[in-house]
Amino acid sequence: MTQFNQREIEGADKARALYRKLGYPAQNHFEHMLLNNFIHNCPITSEDAKRALVIYGPSVPALKGKTVRQKSHHVPTLQRVSIPSDIIENNTNVTLCMDILYVNSNPFFHTISRKIQFCTVAPITTRTKASLATEAKAILNLYTTRGFTIPDIHADGEFACILNKVLPSHLNITDPDDHVPEVEHSIHTVKERIRAITHGLPFRRLPRILVTGITEHAVKVLNQFPAKNGASDTMSLLTIMTGLPCPDYNKLAVEVGTYCQVFEDNDPTNTQKARET
Repeated sequence: MTQFNQREIEGADKARALYRKLGYPAQNHFEHMLLNNFIHNCPITSEDAKRALVIYGPSVPALKGKTVRQKSHHVPTLQRVSIPSDIIENNTNVTLCMDILYVNSNPFFHTISRKIQFCTVAPITTRTKASLATEAKAILNLYTTRGFTIPDIHADGEFACILNKVLPSHLNITDPDDHVPEVEHSIHTVKERIRAITHGLPFRRLPRILVTGITEHAVKVLNQFPAKNGASDTMSLLTIMTGLPCPDYNKLAVEVGTYCQVFEDNDPTNTQKARET
């Protein structure tokens, strides 16, 4: 609205009100009706309709009522980047550090490796033996798949219950009231990113699913670039551990916390259910 004066804003409001009265026609058809004076004694112009689109964006009820499935794009085969032999040779044995990270009282299973410095985070509903063992095995499999071995794991006393679940990796438990410095520093860094992202949003309260998304995004961005004193000065942590290439600028289209109208297919489709969420 700051781009327009009060009269232009009032014209846009009237255009949007008329748009609703006419049953949400297509935007170009609506502008065509106004441009060719198909409505007698109408003070609203096609420019008002265009201005309403600039100010308010596409009409959400129209999107929910009229959106149809778009033709799917072909998904290309992903060519994963192989790890240079020198990185494997110099970092064959990796020490893994793990702890529980809390964000707004929501627990996350968090790990970081000493030599690689690759971070992971996964939401967990409980801190039971079964839950911790499942997440730990998933991380161990990730490193093994990329050619690394995990002879040692460092964690605090809460992880003593999975001592036999992570064999043959040796689980080193810290003294009571002590912590693993690497993972504590990593948690500090991740929480800084989370706080920065959160304060960049216009919300006062965050649903749990958004907290999870922000946390996973913060860790993903940290992994998308080489780590200081890491295994490589040129290859990102994400590339080393997953084979995924560097981030593509053209795919960084939407910021975290952005409202998006997303097509949702209904079966059958001839109901009054919204076509978008």
